[in-house]
Amino acid sequence: MTPAAALLLLADGRFPAGGHVHSAGIEAAAGDGRVADVDDLRAFLVGRLHTGGLSDAALAAATAHRLVPGSLLVETVQLLDAEAGARQPVPPLRAASRRLGRQLLRVARRCWTHPVLDAASDVHHPVALGAVAVAAGLTAGDAAALAVHHVLSTPAQAAVRLLGLDPFAVVALLAGLAPEAEEVARRATLLAGGPLDELPAGAGPLVEIAALDHEHWPIRMFAT
Repeated sequence: MTPAAALLLLADGRFPAGGHVHSAGIEAAAGDGRVADVDDLRAFLVGRLHTGGLSDAALAAATAHRLVPGSLLVETVQLLDAEAGARQPVPPLRAASRRLGRQLLRVARRCWTHPVLDAASDVHHPVALGAVAVAAGLTAGDAAALAVHHVLSTPAQAAVRLLGLDPFAVVALLAGLAPEAEEVARRATLLAGGPLDELPAGAGPLVEIAALDHEHWPIRMFAT
C-alpha cells in the first residue's frame, strides 16, 4: 500500500478505530446549550483546534518523528505516552484516549506489520496515531494532519447526529476551516522535534468539566 493510500484509509471515518462512538464533547455541549447550530459548532471546533487539537497533533507528530530505526522503541513510546497522559487531566477523557489508542492499534496490526506497533501496546490515542503513521510509511506531518482531521471531523459528525444539523452546511464548515487546520498541523510538526516537555499542552476547561458530568448521564448516545 502506498503512503497516499494509507493516509486516505486512516482519515476515512469508516476505518474501524472506534471514533464513531465518541462525540469529543459535543453531546455535553449540546445538552447544556453551548452548541445549538452551525455557528455554535464553528466556535466549538475552532476552540478545540487550537487547544486539544494542537496538543494531539504535536504528540502524534513527535511520535512519528522519534520512532525511527535504531531508536529505543519501548522506552520512547513510554516517554511519549507519559506526556500524553499529563495532557489529559480528566479521568473519563484519559480513559477514552487509551481505549481509542488500543482500538486503533488493534486494527492497524491487521493492516501493517511493523516493530513500532508491538512497542505501542496500551497508549493514548495521539501516540498510537503517530506509531501507526510510522507503520504505514507516513511522515510526522501526515501524523499531525491526521490528528487535526480527527479533532474536527469527530465532533462535527456527532453534531449532525445529535442536533439534526444540515450535513451539507457542516461539510462546508469543515472545508472553510481547512486553511486554519493546515496551519495548526504545520505548527505542530515544527514543534514535534523539540523537547517533549515543551510540546503544546492546550486545555479546554469547559469541555473537561462537562466530561465529568457527561460520564454519569443515565442516557447518552456517545461515550464522550
